Amino acid sequence: MKELPIGIQDFEMLRRDNLLYVDKTERLLELVKKGRRYFLSRPRRFGKSLTLSTLEAMFEGRAELFAGLAAEEWVKKQAEKPLPVLRFDMSAREAGTAAALRDSLKIMTARSARHFEIELVGDMLNDMLAELLEGLYKRYGGAVVLIDEYDKPILDHIADVNMANSMREVLRSFYTALKSCDKYLRFVFITGISKFSKVGVFSAMNNLLDISLTEQYGDLTGYTQRELEAYFEEWISFTAEKKKLSRSEILENLKEYYDGFSFDGETRLYNPYSILSYFATGDLNNYWYESGSPSFIVEWMKAHQIQDPEEYRHKVVKNDFISSQEIENADPASFLFQSGYLTIEKRQGPLLTLDFPNREVIDSISRQIKDRGYAAGYCRQGRKVAAAVLVADAEKRQVVVDRV
Repeated sequence: MKELPIGIQDFEMLRRDNLLYVDKTERLLELVKKGRRYFLSRPRRFGKSLTLSTLEAMFEGRAELFAGLAAEEWVKKQAEKPLPVLRFDMSAREAGTAAALRDSLKIMTARSARHFEIELVGDMLNDMLAELLEGLYKRYGGAVVLIDEYDKPILDHIADVNMANSMREVLRSFYTALKSCDKYLRFVFITGISKFSKVGVFSAMNNLLDISLTEQYGDLTGYTQRELEAYFEEWISFTAEKKKLSRSEILENLKEYYDGFSFDGETRLYNPYSILSYFATGDLNNYWYESGSPSFIVEWMKAHQIQDPEEYRHKVVKNDFISSQEIENADPASFLFQSGYLTIEKRQGPLLTLDFPNREVIDSISRQIKDRGYAAGYCRQGRKVAAAVLVADAEKRQVVVDRV
């Protein structure tokens, strides 16, 4: 029985240590073969960083890491002429000011230049990036750029619009510089939680294909039911024996607690972190919430006084409700969706119906409200647990959750 890769987002470490890996390389191959510029929005702990790490290993031709995986033969051929990969992780450094963010980007650019032995003459961020990409193009014939959590510097300051806009301007300048070097780029993949229309990654890099809500790549991250039962078969049997439950009972519990995320209205997914944590402990808990809620959603919920989750259940929105949003006027529903609290229940033409995906998320959002001293009631239909009633003591701010 393979060890569970809880918290591991590095593809090389996962493969070298022979940890359990749900093979997504067939889907990644489709991306690589069909296009060159992509954007993917997913909630936290949904496999975005592991996806980029896998793409990095693919383009570098790390064939030894892909033995037995769908992309093995492609990577073997890639190993004959590997490409340099520049990976920018926007969550890697704290950026308290716009100047600090700019300096951080310069440091990451300079470090990549040293790694590939490219001499940089300029000391302005845009010049440094252009020199690096041009040098890599001349030496290798192109470069791969992977950007993780592109929006974190903005979301970290979501409660301060002026500061968020300052961060946005730095990022816009960076992405504009990246777009100006488009002829040097072989492949670009950018991930984040949100999609703001004016950040610059979408106005400057207008050739990005947004695959966030497409059915074709609806299962690119997260676990489908088929993947859960195939890759975790031994863990399911082990847990069933340990808990003295049948296999079907384990699967039923997992579906109620953790299934239901959908980014295309068709494909249903489990959050990887929750599933891995469940099998590690054997207990049905709110692992996703307890791993740390993103600060931006907490601030946004406070600012908009979100007290009754019921108003967001079965909420109908247009299918462009994300891309049409901006920091100054974003609808709370777009933030709840992009952060993972809401998901697509169904899709009908240009309209999407949103709802809470599962028991874990329902419990998590009630915890958010509880932690801020609010009380709300809501009912989840079609689940064994038909209701969760929050009763608040206004003076002591204690909340008791009764499940009926």
